[in-house]
Amino acid sequence: MDTCEKLNVSNFEAFLKLPENADKRFELHNGAICEMSPSSELPTLLASELISYLRPFVRERGLGFVTAPDGGFALTPHDVLSPDVAFIRAERLSGIRRRGFFQIPPDLAIEVVSPSDSIPALQRKAARYLALGVREVWIIYPDDQTADIYRAGSAPDRLEVQQIASDGALESDLLPGFRLPLSQLFALGTPILDDRPEDEPSER
Repeated sequence: MDTCEKLNVSNFEAFLKLPENADKRFELHNGAICEMSPSSELPTLLASELISYLRPFVRERGLGFVTAPDGGFALTPHDVLSPDVAFIRAERLSGIRRRGFFQIPPDLAIEVVSPSDSIPALQRKAARYLALGVREVWIIYPDDQTADIYRAGSAPDRLEVQQIASDGALESDLLPGFRLPLSQLFALGTPILDDRPEDEPSER
């Protein structure tokens, strides 16, 4: 019987260096390569806005580092994930290597939902982030202008999910003093067009 061998991080790095993969984005999920679809307009801008709010806050206080969607985190020998935005506390990095993925999980991982994303799959990804050492995960829902904050629960294999309504704000114990109202995040200076098909269900 044939067996399917899981790829490891080294195999994955070699795969990414192939010429045909130069302009593509991939993640490694439990040894399987997953191609990431390009993000559409609104999620792309929201991820950029999140970075623009987080990076000055983190830098001014010497809290650590904020990464963009091309940052890869080798969370196990068979998992390399790339959050849309991530935060790493300064004390967890003794130095920054020129090559290779981050070898530690970020403290905070943020995913902005795109139309091509499966919401249940993204929610399972949030649970996997936490299982692999990420302390907190934010999922941003552009259609509803809401968010979920995932944290590990007090009991093993249990998650705490805090739902943030559209009139609420993103806050975290990882970033003392940081507060970003969702209304401010979504105030992009130009109308957000409702171009969803009539039969498309809500994100949640």
